[in-house]
Amino acid sequence: MNEYLEENDGIYRMLLVNLLAYLPEEKRGLQEAYNVSSFEPEYVDLSDNKSTPLLTVYTLLNFMKSFPSLARKYYQECDKQLLDLVMPYIKQIVSPAILENEIKKIEVAQSSLG
Repeated sequence: MNEYLEENDGIYRMLLVNLLAYLPEEKRGLQEAYNVSSFEPEYVDLSDNKSTPLLTVYTLLNFMKSFPSLARKYYQECDKQLLDLVMPYIKQIVSPAILENEIKKIEVAQSSLG
């Protein structure tokens, strides 16, 4: 899948650009306000004003967890205005969640090794 998206970068670029329109407007306290650890996307009501930004943050987070090199490549190459819009979400929500996920992987690996 990663190779396909590398070859067809328009697909994931369009996804990431479209997500920007639905990100929450308030940029302070994002991690507390948009805690995705207990979020269940299958039960989301898109007409609910709180659910849509949460689903968007959840999608952004999972894209970046699943395809970190593509996400890094996209944000290194995107224009400054776009980067200014998305960077608060990456710093406050995505990066801490990815770091926590990586720590859990290390703990699982250590416990399985004994």
